[in-house]
Amino acid sequence: MYAKKYKEKFFCCLLACLLMTSCQTHSPVSSPSPTPLSASSSSSPSQDPVSVAPVQTPDPVLRAQASQALEARIEEICLNRQVTGMSLAVFDSQGVFFRQSWGYAVAETGQPVQEDTIFRVASVSKSITAMLALELVDQGKLKLDEPVSSYIGIPVVNPAFPDKPVTLRHLLTHTSGLQDSAVYWDAVSRSTLAPLETVLANSFFGAPGSAYCYSNLGMGLVSGVIEGATGQRFLDYTREHVFAPMGVDAAYSYSEIVHKERVADIYSGAERTVHMPQWQGMTGKYTVLPVGQLYALGHGDLFISAGDLARLVQVMAGCPQPEEPVSLSDASRKAMQTVQYSMEPEPDAFPNEVMRGLGTQITDRLLEDRRMVGHQGNAYGSICGIFFDPVEKTGFVFLTNGASMAADTSGLYLVNMDVARAVYEAFFQYVPQDHGEASGSPGV
Repeated sequence: MYAKKYKEKFFCCLLACLLMTSCQTHSPVSSPSPTPLSASSSSSPSQDPVSVAPVQTPDPVLRAQASQALEARIEEICLNRQVTGMSLAVFDSQGVFFRQSWGYAVAETGQPVQEDTIFRVASVSKSITAMLALELVDQGKLKLDEPVSSYIGIPVVNPAFPDKPVTLRHLLTHTSGLQDSAVYWDAVSRSTLAPLETVLANSFFGAPGSAYCYSNLGMGLVSGVIEGATGQRFLDYTREHVFAPMGVDAAYSYSEIVHKERVADIYSGAERTVHMPQWQGMTGKYTVLPVGQLYALGHGDLFISAGDLARLVQVMAGCPQPEEPVSLSDASRKAMQTVQYSMEPEPDAFPNEVMRGLGTQITDRLLEDRRMVGHQGNAYGSICGIFFDPVEKTGFVFLTNGASMAADTSGLYLVNMDVARAVYEAFFQYVPQDHGEASGSPGV
């Protein structure tokens, strides 16, 4: 009976993802010509976060007061947005200074969410995977504008456009001409992945660079590109070069997590949709394909705690912790922080805001007074979000194992918007449009 409910919920989640990520085939408004990461370019201040905000030492008393007020407000948001359990980490240029956990990791046993609770962060994984790919670009092991076929070992070309190969840049901006076809969804739902050739043959819809289409397949394929560039399985590479050097219990597979008792189950409303122990042994599913031909994991299967994820987000934001093993050049970081592809959707399109950095979502809707960079995640009922202000180098990580899927017209989940505005009003001088002044203390 449980297996039947799980299967039904799985396909409901897939349908929701398809509805939320329909392809936009309209002409782009701003699609910068591909340039090497080392190239310099000029842009308006709102699109160029390279300038560094002055570091201000916050008043500890004011920050403590703001933290106390924020805790109560976050709890209220959790109740209003039907959150099962959540973990929040807030950082500035000096590091994480506020953490809060609330609710249940496993509701059936009453296991609470704690600071070290590990969540499956869904599509937030895409930004981390993109960062790891860009780190390889910095090392000269990958090239943004070289056909990915050279890393994967098989042609990644739409037969209708044989002279327009797919590049890493295309994959990172969801402009590869690949879509999440029925064949793709069927392949990833099985216990053994189908060959990449089979999936590709049924998943092209247009010429690379001609249209935007949010694609799990495309970002999953970045995992294969990383394999091809390093000669290692994606799970082995991320364990040996990222998570082990960081000293964290994190992985792109539940099977790889050491302290599985800390992993949160996932819920949709009151119903448990994923009981994590049933995902034991999943690693084998993702190691059957030839090295370089993986098209999963990197799109949505990262398991990590909020505090550990915040360390990686700080690398993207330009304020990494000392001696962090993952690093980005200034050029790569800027490519994640600034718009590499944008378009003006039709008035009734969903979402009606499309701005992409390399592996990131860029939005002017989350906070009205500043441009934010990050990514959202949604799977099986969980909602997650990472966002940062690249100018001030402030941001937050918000992970849930179940929350309301209500969203605005730009595709931003309301729970993420509520949390962003509460955090930035409390600590970072955000002034809501419908208030005369912020309720939080300025610059705390």
